[in-house]
Amino acid sequence: MRRILGPLLVGVGAFLIVSAALVRFYAYPNLAVAPIDQNSVTDLEAEGATIFDTSVLEEVTTDLTVASRTVGDVEASEDAGDDVRVWVSTTTISTGDGTVVSQSTERSPFEATSGEALNCCGAFDEVAQGERVEVKREGLIFKFPFNTQKQTYQWWDGTLNDTVEAKYQGEDEVEGLKVYVFKTEVPRTQVGTRALPASLLGEEGDGEIEAETMYEDTKTMYVEPETGAVLHRTEDVVNSYAVDGEDRITATEATLSYTADQVKRNADDQRSNASSLGLIRGPVPIGLGIAGLLALLAGLFLGRQPASARKSDEDFEDQ
Repeated sequence: MRRILGPLLVGVGAFLIVSAALVRFYAYPNLAVAPIDQNSVTDLEAEGATIFDTSVLEEVTTDLTVASRTVGDVEASEDAGDDVRVWVSTTTISTGDGTVVSQSTERSPFEATSGEALNCCGAFDEVAQGERVEVKREGLIFKFPFNTQKQTYQWWDGTLNDTVEAKYQGEDEVEGLKVYVFKTEVPRTQVGTRALPASLLGEEGDGEIEAETMYEDTKTMYVEPETGAVLHRTEDVVNSYAVDGEDRITATEATLSYTADQVKRNADDQRSNASSLGLIRGPVPIGLGIAGLLALLAGLFLGRQPASARKSDEDFEDQ
């Protein structure tokens, strides 16, 4: 029995150890990637926002809805390689009565596991229909890395056209899931200029004045750490036009957040993914490795025959 059981346990132990390595270093990397065929709509809302209504040329208060449709360009992703994802996102901002305020489209390649922006595959911004501008991005775009850590990340801000620090704030809970909270802050900053009528800016004359385009933003993101998915987001944003640093027109002032239904959908979508990834990243390979090591040691131990048993075998062979 010892002769049979020892080698058997050694074989089982080796199999479990190899399985542990495959789960951690093959299965996990192949599962911890953003989907190549992404197809989703993200809904945000802002109650009592201030916008500049160009139809009446004055600031008005209204509710806003923001719908962002994101679709994966499968062909472009496959052509670029296994670690690349190319997503195209179209964002439409509407007032409470359904009037479209603005619409923009972005084509954004990024690394499938880390979420870091990549400069390839025809990345662009399209603020006005048909007017695409090539753009080079850095930092995180749509999501945080799989196995998000409690640290500061660089997050891409398309209005600033630069990265901002997404600073870790602590842990929280969203729909029963543990999340890490990250916050980005952009102080009031000039991001460009725009020619506007002098009268509109409260200046004398009939001509135009080059107004300063000002931007301020504070964003809080609630991130499920295993998947890196943003389950909830709130954002305070102010866009204005200024003359000599003094605001004259508020283009947008709003507190945006994911709708309650959107938060629930996000949590429901990521719940099973988070659980599965958490298991195969840690407990499963660790458990298999420990069981395999114990089986291997037991097999080696049983394979060592006692001296008396070896002497009996030798005596039997001499007869």
